[in-house]
Amino acid sequence: GKMAEGEYSYRAEQISNDEMGQLTADFNHMAEALEQNIQNLENEVRAREDFIAAFSHELKTPLTAIIGYADMLRSRKLDEEKHFLCANYIYTEGKRLETMALKLLDIIVTRRKEIDRKTTNVSGIFSYLQEIYDETKNPEDSRVKVDICWEKGELYAEENLLKTVLINLTDNAIKASEEGQTVEITGRHMENGYYFQVRDEGIGIPEEELHKITEAFYMVDKSRARKAGGSGMGLALCQKIAALHGAQLCIESQVGVGTRVSFTLKPAKEVPRA
Repeated sequence: GKMAEGEYSYRAEQISNDEMGQLTADFNHMAEALEQNIQNLENEVRAREDFIAAFSHELKTPLTAIIGYADMLRSRKLDEEKHFLCANYIYTEGKRLETMALKLLDIIVTRRKEIDRKTTNVSGIFSYLQEIYDETKNPEDSRVKVDICWEKGELYAEENLLKTVLINLTDNAIKASEEGQTVEITGRHMENGYYFQVRDEGIGIPEEELHKITEAFYMVDKSRARKAGGSGMGLALCQKIAALHGAQLCIESQVGVGTRVSFTLKPAKEVPRA
């Protein structure tokens, strides 16, 4: 009756080695497997809830910018060029959010193990980043210089999700940097695939904190990151997307020297055709 009442940690005492004893052992084995399954499910639900909560948090940063630009449009007389830049910013960020929300919620909610990967040219990804971090268009973002340098190449990837990873890593790097420092975004061919790296000269991460930083909402320096508008969510999201691409984030950091986050994607040609 105890099992039926939901007390899954209950075990029957084994009395004998005959058939009845064997049955008791089987029962205990089954109870153990069930208890483990329930534990796994609870952990999975918790992880998924954390991820969704963190994800909705992640939407806030671009939304704040969108709302700010929209407010500028409706409350000030702007010249034609500024007017266009505001509208354009709202549009591109809005589209990015829409795509990100649909794709990620799709992945999280349906728990698909697969994503819709296609052969993708990296120049589309890097020119998009150049557009976003172009300081002539967003002079208020230019307290930190963003250097982008890449080699041509093709990947087997979900392009929008990769953009999300690189934007997250770059935004984190900018937030960790002081005025006048440089953030570098690099893409290059390696023997084992195409290598992406985002490097900053910022505050860095203490060694004992490194393993925690891919947890949702984790921030190394809470007061500072919050002031810079950080949600602390970015790396959990990046880790998940990298894993869906069969890659892993490599995070190297030194306090006061800076941080380097990189990952390598297998080249398009090595991917077996279905």
